Amino acid sequence: MNLKKWILSGIFAFILYLVFLSITDAGFTANFIAYICLFVIAGQGWNLLGGYIGEISFGHAVFFGIGAYTVGLPVGYGLDINLLLLVFCGAIVAGLFALIISYPLLRVQGFPFLVGTYGLGIVVKSIVVVSPALFATRGIFLKSYDKEILYPLIVAITIAVIIFVKWLVEQDIGLKFKAVRDVPVAARMIGINIYKTKATALVISAVLTGLAGGLFALYGSFVNPSACFGENTSIFILLGPYIGGIGTVLGSLFGSTIVIILQELARSLIKVNGGHYMLMGLLLITVMMVSKEGIYPGLVKLMGKVKKAGAKRE
Repeated sequence: MNLKKWILSGIFAFILYLVFLSITDAGFTANFIAYICLFVIAGQGWNLLGGYIGEISFGHAVFFGIGAYTVGLPVGYGLDINLLLLVFCGAIVAGLFALIISYPLLRVQGFPFLVGTYGLGIVVKSIVVVSPALFATRGIFLKSYDKEILYPLIVAITIAVIIFVKWLVEQDIGLKFKAVRDVPVAARMIGINIYKTKATALVISAVLTGLAGGLFALYGSFVNPSACFGENTSIFILLGPYIGGIGTVLGSLFGSTIVIILQELARSLIKVNGGHYMLMGLLLITVMMVSKEGIYPGLVKLMGKVKKAGAKRE
């Protein structure tokens, strides 16, 4: 599917969503769709680094939380700044933070990188929890934003992010991402700067994840360390691309949607505290056993086999 078709599909999807809002009371379903969209955006951000560069991050909640707190902190200090402006400022701040930490963090790769991102998440969360200047564990309440504006805005931004990521990975920089992931030695030999390419992916990844965090603050009208910087947030951000299919745009979209839907179903059905994490773990194990590439690539392969079988019968 070329970019023009992606844009047309996005416009069509957004029109369908507006029709849905017009014929319903925009209650639980609209809220749920907005929540899914937040993790779709964050999942697309994570996928640029984990899927297209191949560096698995276990600390993306740091960028998510930075985006959320960039919206929340000015409100906590009584500053009257437009919240939508703060959302986009949060994305930029998250990107700048990623740029600052990129030099020490990207000097390692593989398992050490995973451990480094995990440690970064713990350090940042610990700082926020004990810092009175960041309102510690009290959190910050924001004024409720008009849902009639917020719902379509979140969906529109989600569609725009998906189209942007699709466009990006088909440009020269996207090809460099894949080269660094698949053949790093050959990539270096043809003149690709490995560090610069990884840093670019990390910064863009952080910007998108920070954008999701800022929208999360706007959507929930509340930020606190546990929800924004917690390990659980990092887990659900990375589970979507992993289950859907890392290194694919649609895989990240489908995976994030499936994960959030199953998370809410599990919470309603499993009354044991933390029981929904067990279901997520079983789902991940099942996907890895059936299709190591993820659900979307697995379905694409299956459909290809069905088509070939149908062609042979003819």
